[in-house]
Amino acid sequence: MNQMVKAVMSCLFFAGMCSSVLAADVQSGYLQSKVRYEAAMASLASYDDKPGRLARQEYREEGWQIENLTGISKSSQAEFILLHKQAVEEHPARYILAISGTVDKKDIKSDLRTRSVPFHQEDRKEPGREVPSVHKGFDDYARTILNTRMGKGTVADTMSSIISNREADLLVTGHSLGGAAASLIGARMADQGFSPGDIRIVTFGAPAVGNQAFADAYGQAMNLERVVIEGDPVQHVLQTFRMPYNQFGTKIVWKDSPNSYHFRHHMIVYADAALRQYYDNLWAYEQKTGQTVFRERHPVVHSDIYVAPPVFRLDEDLSDDTPYMRAVIHHTLYRSIDGAAFSPSYEETMAESCQAAARLHKPYIMQEYITGQKLKEEEHVYRISVARHIYDQQGRFLSAEEYTTDTSLFTPILAVLYCQKQIKI
Repeated sequence: MNQMVKAVMSCLFFAGMCSSVLAADVQSGYLQSKVRYEAAMASLASYDDKPGRLARQEYREEGWQIENLTGISKSSQAEFILLHKQAVEEHPARYILAISGTVDKKDIKSDLRTRSVPFHQEDRKEPGREVPSVHKGFDDYARTILNTRMGKGTVADTMSSIISNREADLLVTGHSLGGAAASLIGARMADQGFSPGDIRIVTFGAPAVGNQAFADAYGQAMNLERVVIEGDPVQHVLQTFRMPYNQFGTKIVWKDSPNSYHFRHHMIVYADAALRQYYDNLWAYEQKTGQTVFRERHPVVHSDIYVAPPVFRLDEDLSDDTPYMRAVIHHTLYRSIDGAAFSPSYEETMAESCQAAARLHKPYIMQEYITGQKLKEEEHVYRISVARHIYDQQGRFLSAEEYTTDTSLFTPILAVLYCQKQIKI
C-alpha cells in the first residue's frame, strides 16, 4: 500500500472516529438536558399556582401519576410531590421527588434558622477538628420530608425501596429551600450506603447547606447537579451573611431569557431556561444524527385532522422565542391527537394545506394563531393569545376557540404552552 493511500485511509479513519465522538457528545448533551428539563418542570409542579398546575398537566399527559404530600413537624412544614411513571417496554419505572421552595411562614423560619449544627448528632465540635455541619433550618426541613408518613412507612422507607429495586430510577429535585433539602436528603441516603449512581439530584437556585467538612465528606458521595441562573443572588446568600457554608456538586450556569423580567430566582425563570436548553440540544442531536425524536406516529385510531403550521403575530422583541413556541405547540398537538398529519413546512399557505389534506384524506384542517403584544400599562408584561381555527378541506372556516393570558406569572414561551392547554382538542 503506497503512502498516499495510507494517508487517505488514516484521514478517513480519524474523521470517522471524530464523527462518532461528536455524535456521542450531542446525544449525551440531549439526554442530560432532557433530565434537567424534567427536573425543572417537576420542581415547578411542586408549587400550587398556575405555572405549577401547568407543569402537573404536562406530566399527567405524559402518563405520570402525581402524589401530593405534606410533612409537618414542630420546626417545619414541607410541601412536596412524588411523581411516578410505570416501566414501559425497555424503559424502567421512574420516580421523581420534587420539593417546593419557600411557601409559608414556617418555610421562612426554616430559611432564617441559620445556626450550624453537626450533621451527625453524635459528632461534637472539638478544638482543631471541623466536623461536617449543616444549616439547621434546612436540615429540619429535609428531616421533616424524610419522616413524612407514606403508605405503610415513611418517605425515607419509600426511597430506600425504590433504590433497592434496581429496575427503577430515582431523581430528587427542588428549588431554593427545596433544593437545599434535596441535597441534604441525598446526603442522608448516602449515609445508608447508597451510591451516587443510585440517586440523581438536580437543584435549582439552591443556597449552600453545609460547611467545608460537609462538602468534603459528601461531594463525591452524591450525584449532585446544581443549576443556577446567572445573576441569581440566592446561591450566595448565606456566604453574604458570613456563614460557614460552602457549595459543592457540579455547577451548571444558565442565562435567563432576554424577554423575561422576573426576579432571576423565580422557578418560572429556571423552567424557561431548561426548556430552551432542552430544545437547543434536541435540535443539535437531530441535525447531527439525522434522527427525528418526535416522529409522526402510526396510530391505532385514525384522525381526520391535518395540522397546518402555526401563524405567529408577535412583537419584534419576541421573535427569538418563535422557534421554541413552535416546538411546544407541535409537541403538545403531537401528543394530543392520535393519527393527525402534520405539515412538514413552516411556510405552508392555506391553499397548500388544503391540497395536502386532500392528498392524505383528512377532511379537517387545524391551524393555530399565536399573538404576543406588550401591554402599554405594564412595561415588561406581554399579552399572549392562542387561537385554534378549524377549516374544512376546501379551506372554509368552521369554528374557532381562543385563550389569553399575560406574562406576569409566565415567560412568553410558557404562556403560549399554558394558553394552548386551556383549549380542548
